[in-house]
Amino acid sequence: MIQEAAAKTRNADQFGWAVFIGTLLGLPLILLVLCSAVQPQSAAVAAALAIATVPLCCCISVCSMGGRDGDETSRHLLGKYDINVRVGIRLGGLLALLSLVAMTAQHSLQGFWWTAFIVWPVAVCGGMWFLVEYCDSSRKLTDDAKNTLKREHQEARNRTLHFEGSVIRERGRKCVVSWPGKYEGAWESLVSQSRDGQVSAAVVFLPEFTEDYGKCDSIPLAEGLPGKCWCTPLYGEKKDWGCRWFSKWKENIEVAVASGAQLEVYFFQGQVGQGKVESFESAGEDNLRREKINEKQKDFEESAQFKQALDAGLGNLSKEPRGDGSSQKSREVRRLFLASLQEAEREFITASEGLGNSQKAEVAWLEKKGYEYWAVDVSTWLSGGQSFVPASAEQQPQLLGRQDDIFSV
Repeated sequence: MIQEAAAKTRNADQFGWAVFIGTLLGLPLILLVLCSAVQPQSAAVAAALAIATVPLCCCISVCSMGGRDGDETSRHLLGKYDINVRVGIRLGGLLALLSLVAMTAQHSLQGFWWTAFIVWPVAVCGGMWFLVEYCDSSRKLTDDAKNTLKREHQEARNRTLHFEGSVIRERGRKCVVSWPGKYEGAWESLVSQSRDGQVSAAVVFLPEFTEDYGKCDSIPLAEGLPGKCWCTPLYGEKKDWGCRWFSKWKENIEVAVASGAQLEVYFFQGQVGQGKVESFESAGEDNLRREKINEKQKDFEESAQFKQALDAGLGNLSKEPRGDGSSQKSREVRRLFLASLQEAEREFITASEGLGNSQKAEVAWLEKKGYEYWAVDVSTWLSGGQSFVPASAEQQPQLLGRQDDIFSV
């Protein structure tokens, strides 16, 4: 889905390049054909026609560089139009060559054979240039081009994953109200099926490069919460991505509750009911504490202890990501980091596992409002790959409310 969106965006830019190259080749080629069709009646006219072909041949020679076998650069610029442009350029080059031959023959019959010394040097140099470039198909993308591709893919990814919820107003209908963002593959499936009307979802994701990214909403005075916007109770401080998403999420929740939906909160695999904060009011403070502890991992990865682990084979572990985005190596790095912490910090971070950072505030809000919800293991999605799988008899969701909270911190 993301690859298709990125390709669609790039194709729009590539079409512009294809039109530009076609115009740059087509106009000189038309003028060259016209020049070759004119019969010179004097030496001055013959010279003028020959001289006119020089800049035309230069333009055609420059365009001919796009006729080489497709490499990374041409594919980057032209994409799906690459083959069409290359074939068009080669045919255009052949027509230009025939036009020059016809002009030379016609001028020679008129006694102006010397115009060949004006026409052919540029054409021969252009042909040699084409042959040299044609034999060198090793052009690689520049760093700027690679960065452009990376940025375009990221923008397409964010536009594809952008989601503001789609609650189906049907009593008793299951509605996903909280989702762990690190399970990106399953999130794509959730968004896709929700857009198709198969799944009811109140979750909201406003990624970078989307309209509401970075925007905030004020907290109503009636809530009695500190801070100028929702960022404060959610995260403890203002965040770059803003808190507009939370306002939209709360609206979706009210629609779901009013519709009599069964609210579903998805927890990390094997950690149903874990990772919650004590209350919505404490969510921001807890988040700041987690961030402060997690920042220590950077220093840990510069430590002698970590370097010893690398020498012992840590670097040889697989970097292939699994469903939650972690790899064998990243999980081992995380384990070593946690082991390096003081006991109180380690217990705090360990007890926080089970929900994502924003999820902790979402669940705390549901409990603050007194809304019951089903706690579901995210594996019910992962096991099915691309389709929604209801919880099995072996993995029954838990119905939780404020009265069910048990805290280990």
